[in-house]
Amino acid sequence: MMVSFTKIAPKVGLIHISDTYLSDMFKDVNGYRPRHYKEWWTTAELKAEYDYLGRELDYVMKAEKKAEIKAVKKFKKLIKETISYGAGDRTTAIKWLVQGEGLDFRSVEDLKYFFWGHGLSYVLQNRWAITLSGKV
Repeated sequence: MMVSFTKIAPKVGLIHISDTYLSDMFKDVNGYRPRHYKEWWTTAELKAEYDYLGRELDYVMKAEKKAEIKAVKKFKKLIKETISYGAGDRTTAIKWLVQGEGLDFRSVEDLKYFFWGHGLSYVLQNRWAITLSGKV
């Protein structure tokens, strides 16, 4: 991990950090920026915080991947059910579901919102929304 050190106070053993990277890691773990970080850190404190955030980030990423796999399975089941009700194909099924939520199937933003609401990742949201919006 790369840390941008802006000042070092070797006599007192403290490091002044440009906490952009630390703040980014904290946000990736917690979903919001830290408001409690101090300006000066000892190397031991800084290492301990990075180690902690690294472990937490690994946990969060694994949990998010599990949730995404579950959401994709659930979404695919919903699509199959909708096709069985007469939609005919995946595109029509998604169109019906999107319109059923009062959204515009031709709008990439509405499609991304729809996919987000079903727990799909940003990668899938973007891929499917762009693909489907061109099929109208």
